[in-house]
Amino acid sequence: MTRYTLSHLETAACLWEAVLELRDRPETTPDASSLALALRKCVDTLGTAALRLIVVGWVDAVEAAWRTVEGEYPLSFDWDFVPRWIDDTIDWSDPRRPVIRATAPVRYVRSTSFPPIGYDAPPQTAIGTSHEDHLAIEVHTAVIEHRHGMNIHVAIDAMALDVEIAAYCREYWSEIDDARDPDNLSDTEAISSYFECHPSESCTKDRIRIAPVANPSPLAAGSIEQGRYCVLSTAHLTVHTASCLDKWASWPPSDRPIDIAASVYGWFVPTRAIDDDRRAQLPQDLLRLIAFGRAHGFQFLLFDCDGSDVDGLPLHHW
Repeated sequence: MTRYTLSHLETAACLWEAVLELRDRPETTPDASSLALALRKCVDTLGTAALRLIVVGWVDAVEAAWRTVEGEYPLSFDWDFVPRWIDDTIDWSDPRRPVIRATAPVRYVRSTSFPPIGYDAPPQTAIGTSHEDHLAIEVHTAVIEHRHGMNIHVAIDAMALDVEIAAYCREYWSEIDDARDPDNLSDTEAISSYFECHPSESCTKDRIRIAPVANPSPLAAGSIEQGRYCVLSTAHLTVHTASCLDKWASWPPSDRPIDIAASVYGWFVPTRAIDDDRRAQLPQDLLRLIAFGRAHGFQFLLFDCDGSDVDGLPLHHW
C-alpha cells in the first residue's frame, strides 16, 4: 500500500494552489496569458475534480525536480518554484490530458537578486536526477531557544522528535504556570502547553533532506550564504536599528522585544512570526528584513558588517 507523508500532502496542496493562481491571476506577459487560457480550457473540458486528481499525481515529479536545486534555489518552493515548474514542465495543449513533457524542467541558478514570479525567464541548463538522490535521507529537527542558548534535536521521524522535545518540557515544567503533572500528558500536549505558556522560550521544527554531495562546485562570488540562515550587510539596517540591536543583545533574554544574539561583527536575528505586542516595539526596517528572510526560507538572518548587499533591499550608508 502506498503511504503518503505530510510532505507529499503539502506538495499536492502547493501544486493545486499554483494551478488555480495561474488560471485566475496570470502575469501580464503574453506567455502567462496563454497559459491562463489553456488552464481555463482544461478546467472547462475536464472539470475541477478530474483535473485536481491529475495535478496531485505530479507530486513525485515536482519533488524530484526540487531536490536537484533546493540547495541553491534563491526563492520559495510554494510561491515561486512550483508555479515555474508547472509552466516549464506541463504540456497543456490537449485540454483533456495535461501531461509532463518529456524534456526535463529548467534549472534556476542562485542569484543575489530576487525577481518576482514570472514566466519569461530564459531557460537554463536542463537537469535530471542522479544516483545520489536515492541515497538521501530526510530527518526531523527542532531548535529550542532558551535563556542559556539553544538545544538542537534531530530524529528520524516526527514521533521520535516529539519524544525528545517532550522530555525537555517535562524537565523544565516548573518554569511555566501549569499545575498539571506533565507525566500524565501526552508528548503533544506537554509540548504545546509548555511553549504556549513559557514567556521567553520557543521551539522551531523543520525537516532536512541530507544527500551525499558529488563534485560540489564553489559558491559564486558575491552570492548570499545560504543554509538555515543568510548573511546580510549591516548597511541594510538604519543607524537607529543597529543601536537598538546592540542594546537589546546586552539585556536579559526575557526583557528583549525579540530573541537575538550578538556576533563578533553583528547580530543573529530569527525570522519566525512575531506577536503584535513585540512587533510594535521593532523598527519598520527590521520587520521588513525579517519578512524577507522568512519569505525566502531562512530561519535566521546574520547581519554582518562584511555581509552581502542584496539587490532590492534598502541600503543605509553610515
